[in-house]
Amino acid sequence: MVSNRSNSSSSSPCGQTVSNQLSATAAAPLKGIIFDMDGTLIQLNVVNELIQRIYQVADEDPLGKCLERDDLDVMIAKLSPEGQRKAKKTIVEILQRHVDNMTIQEGGPELVAFLARNGVKRAVLTRNYERNAIVMQQMYAQVMTEATFDLIIGKDTPYDTSFPPEQEIPKADRIRQICNIWGCDTNEVIMMGDSITDDIVEGNRAGCGGTVLLQPIGYQLNNFYGTRIGDSRERTPTMCVESLTDVRHFFAAQMNNDVCYQQGEM
Repeated sequence: MVSNRSNSSSSSPCGQTVSNQLSATAAAPLKGIIFDMDGTLIQLNVVNELIQRIYQVADEDPLGKCLERDDLDVMIAKLSPEGQRKAKKTIVEILQRHVDNMTIQEGGPELVAFLARNGVKRAVLTRNYERNAIVMQQMYAQVMTEATFDLIIGKDTPYDTSFPPEQEIPKADRIRQICNIWGCDTNEVIMMGDSITDDIVEGNRAGCGGTVLLQPIGYQLNNFYGTRIGDSRERTPTMCVESLTDVRHFFAAQMNNDVCYQQGEM
């Protein structure tokens, strides 16, 4: 669906280069885009703070001191009962403050409206709580006349029992659940987010038609897990962009060329 290996002389925040002239080839019709929320649809990204605070809780926990610094959910489950309580309380406090200071990502409403006008489904897949994602959706609705998102799945959204939770982290089964609801295959959707270890790995693991990494200028990648872009196939995005406006321009060009779309006006 999307194939872009950027080649520009300008350095990108991804540690690679980002082309100002995006190009793509179609492998399957695009049915929908699945968005991460924090750092993608909204500006404030609390991932780094969350990781630092939870690591601090683990350092102070008798069982957490020797644990490998891995995925937060996995690590928290291995803490003592008191450590788990502290970690969960910390997460709730940080996410609530995050909601109180939530700011829409520049270019986000225009991109979502553009996709809506052209019949492309939109979903939100986030590790944040569903209620916080609904707050974000309401903020988008206030500045849009088009429908916002067709589907929202948060960390506390009940699982579809026909898609039992996977053991691997991050879990690609949520993407398959969304595609099942939409009645399409995973290669007909694109996963878009700002995290290599979560969004890009999740999208590639699920077999998405493309994965888009959003890395605004000046943004510092989360390297707490010791990973880098492209250090494995799963951590290699199909395309890297600096803004959601770039994404909208990219899809507009594809529509003009009749590559991915057969309907709607830009």
